[in-house]
Amino acid sequence: MVAPEFIRTKMEVALQFIAQLKDYNFSVQMNLDAALFFWISNERSILEKLYLDVLIACLKEIVKALKSEPEKALIELREIGKTLDSIVPYRDGHSERVAKYAVAIAERIGFNKGQLVMIEASALLHDLGKIGIDETILYKPEPLTREEREELNKHVLKGYHILSGFTDIPEVLNGIKCHHEFWDGSGYPEGLEDGEIPLIGRILAVCDAYDAMTSKRPYRKIFTKQEAIKELKRLSGIQFDAEVVRVFLTVIGGKV
Repeated sequence: MVAPEFIRTKMEVALQFIAQLKDYNFSVQMNLDAALFFWISNERSILEKLYLDVLIACLKEIVKALKSEPEKALIELREIGKTLDSIVPYRDGHSERVAKYAVAIAERIGFNKGQLVMIEASALLHDLGKIGIDETILYKPEPLTREEREELNKHVLKGYHILSGFTDIPEVLNGIKCHHEFWDGSGYPEGLEDGEIPLIGRILAVCDAYDAMTSKRPYRKIFTKQEAIKELKRLSGIQFDAEVVRVFLTVIGGKV
């Protein structure tokens, strides 16, 4: 299994190379694994591709180890989570906070030790598919056009397809694929409703939404804690599983 030191070393080498070449403006055709980088244009910078190649290579080894050495793999996956939070908009620790909330909910629901590892792993990687999404869309302050919204919504399937290339762990894959499904069936990508949505997806949906509401975003003002709570309650049974919201409110009412 890849060691944390290996991850940091590989990342440092990639970043040093990028720093040396940052003043060059060029792109090349790269023969990368299409299953991993199918959404990245062949004309994207070699520097970005190099960094992503290193990241995915490390991630691949770690996710594979989740079955055989889950606790060790999770420690290493947290390193990847920090890296993702530094390159995936909005670069503010979002995935780490979502993971913290999700584990707290899962503990209260009664997840066992192995299940807690899987929900944290899924939470840390839930926005993996946003790598490669045009940042002018992600940082746009005005309402998105229909085409822009469709492009943004692709991130769940992009993340799912990346990870399904080297793991079949349902808990990890379901959280990534289903965290934008709505309780009333109006979400995406499959329009699942109520009990059709895997529990891990319902948990991540609440955690993801709460953290997004209470964090700085270009398209709206930051919600206060009470405003976010009010919105979660308003959307219980519509967008969110009401029971998950109830448990989450006990989490943020105390210390997470």
